[in-house]
Amino acid sequence: MEARRKRNRRQKQQKHLNQENDEELISVDWAELPKVILVIIFERLSLVDCISVSNVCKPWRNAFSQELSCWKNSGIPSLLLSGQKDREKRTCISMLEKRAWEMELPEAHGKYCWGSFQDWLILVSNSDYLSVEISLLNPFTRNKINLPRTWDFYHKIVLSGIPSQKNFICMLVHNQHREIAFWVPGAQLWREFKLVGEPFEDAIFYMERFYLLSKDNEICQIDAASIFAAISRDNTSADASVSEIKIQCHKVSMSENHTNDKVLRYLVESCGEVLLVCRFFSSNPGAILETRNFEVYVLDVEQMSWERVEHLRDRVLFLGKCSSRSFSVRELGVPMTNRIYFSNDNAAPWWNEWDSGHLQGMSSRMRLDNSGRKHWGIFWLGNKDNHNYCFRGDRDNWGPIWFTAPLWWYCHNFLTN
Repeated sequence: MEARRKRNRRQKQQKHLNQENDEELISVDWAELPKVILVIIFERLSLVDCISVSNVCKPWRNAFSQELSCWKNSGIPSLLLSGQKDREKRTCISMLEKRAWEMELPEAHGKYCWGSFQDWLILVSNSDYLSVEISLLNPFTRNKINLPRTWDFYHKIVLSGIPSQKNFICMLVHNQHREIAFWVPGAQLWREFKLVGEPFEDAIFYMERFYLLSKDNEICQIDAASIFAAISRDNTSADASVSEIKIQCHKVSMSENHTNDKVLRYLVESCGEVLLVCRFFSSNPGAILETRNFEVYVLDVEQMSWERVEHLRDRVLFLGKCSSRSFSVRELGVPMTNRIYFSNDNAAPWWNEWDSGHLQGMSSRMRLDNSGRKHWGIFWLGNKDNHNYCFRGDRDNWGPIWFTAPLWWYCHNFLTN
């Protein structure tokens, strides 16, 4: 009997202790959780989960948007719609939450958005129709860089990184000849280089080099350090010799032979690799801006060959003129595996939005139905039903531009607790 009484007494004491602990747990102020603990938690979550968790309270949101170094170079993949150059606000769409918002862009009034690099926009004004004024604008910090005026002969601009990085370089790609032009901070003019061969269709910056893809399936690699050195020696001259820069051109083999007609080709840097994405438009008469298929290839740098890719693994691609980018699906935390998001680009890579006045009202002039046509689309690589795929792009408007909205801005503007 005595042993039973002692056991009952211990059970009552333990029950009372548990009740006290429960009361203490209930009274915990989770907003006061140390930042070091929050950082450990956030680093183990995907981007979408981080956004959801950070909406619990303001201290958690601040920790997510300000303290996490692992997300500083990331952002929310978003679209900026075209055809709005005369507005001080531009319509944007977040791809993760399909959220639309109006972004204040008074600096962009009267200008076209040519492309982007992360959260920087590339703006163009062509008031005299012979030359263009180019500027780089970060709409979230309001930082702006004006570049020298240049001729309106270029269809592509490539940035080596964000403008604040050391040895930053801008490159322009000519739309008719194999010519390129470079600018570095402090230079008064663009430095132009003329090469021999077919024009370049697309270009990217990868591993301290510019990679350029020509119509005849040649890849040219240009060493960034040699460009910076050549311009730094004389930043007042526009013309330069190709011998001043280190350039290597290679004929790249491919198992499939595609004609350039009705095929738009994109270069994309993705997870330490160079990808070639071929976008096939319909060849049927009257089928304007109808995309039927995509094929993806990875560059074998050692063999200088394009190898077909059937699955993107952890990657999702966003394709657009002067704005293509790759993201990790696991880091984003969204079901985007093996998908290609693409904007309503024209089949000819040489055009720019300010050259596309003829598109306005095309449908009505040609008595075509433009209803149901879209600004952007999604393609599932390897889907068994892709033989029936058909994306019908908006005939009357230029394609939108991809960019990334930084997390700190997104949190402060859309997470309100």
